[in-house]
Amino acid sequence: MKNEIITINNLSKSFGNNVIFQNLSYSIKEGSIFGIVGLNGSGKTTFIKLLLGLLKPDNGNINILGFNPWKHKCDYYRQIGVILENDGFSGNLSVLENLKIFADAKKILWSYVKEYINSYWKNTFIEQEIIKNGKKVKLLSRGQKMQCAICRAFLLWPKVLFLDEPTVCLDLNAIEHFYNLIKVANKKGATIIISSHQLSAIEELCDSVGLIKNKNIDIIKNITSGDTLEPWIIKSNFEQRFGDIIKEYSESPPSYSDGAWHFEIINSKDKIPEIVSKLTNTGCKILEVTQEKEILKRRILLNSEKIEKL
Repeated sequence: MKNEIITINNLSKSFGNNVIFQNLSYSIKEGSIFGIVGLNGSGKTTFIKLLLGLLKPDNGNINILGFNPWKHKCDYYRQIGVILENDGFSGNLSVLENLKIFADAKKILWSYVKEYINSYWKNTFIEQEIIKNGKKVKLLSRGQKMQCAICRAFLLWPKVLFLDEPTVCLDLNAIEHFYNLIKVANKKGATIIISSHQLSAIEELCDSVGLIKNKNIDIIKNITSGDTLEPWIIKSNFEQRFGDIIKEYSESPPSYSDGAWHFEIINSKDKIPEIVSKLTNTGCKILEVTQEKEILKRRILLNSEKIEKL
């Protein structure tokens, strides 16, 4: 049984009259890859800044690795990796010079940094910048700066990683490299928090996903104990009795939109053939049966519509 490495109790945070979180309580287990999604202005970056101690809660408590982030303990920051919108690099220094300053602050031997670069950044522009002590950071492209931030965040393989929009401006090769680093860090036991508008990255990398809405976090994806909840679509004509058949097998009531039934099941290998057989035997004209690829997008839009109506 994995321990809870992040615990949040009755957290509230406002900016003037704008309430972002109200009595939020949540926990994240060690080794989880937790994704945060939501509309612009919902509080994704605020959530991460609260966990980092860059913002002070109005009320409530946060405990990460046994630390209260707002106490700003050096031992806390040495155990975490961070990517934020502001990359935190000195623009007038090279990548090499910036990493040396960062390594000194974290008490990391430069020999370890070189080993890390050689092992995980071989044949990348990062390696070349280190070898030749190249350009000043301010002269790099946005994508190159993001790769620098990723390189720094994973250095020494932190116990917890906080990644806010980590795939912004990355090309396909850099994205694939980032995905591999996530997997390596997770195998080493890291707990990873990712906030992103890139839902494909959230879907592929995260074992649980929280949607920020109504000043709280609503879990919209959760994979536990090897039982994977899978989203499926069956395109067919609409009759309520067809929905009732699907409901017998799904983990929550199915919905019908855009000419298709949308539902979620566990153990689809056995259940999908049974559903299809029952539907066809009752006169359902099935046009297509497939796994849904944009379940997070659909859930966000659905929940957003509910928020607008409140």
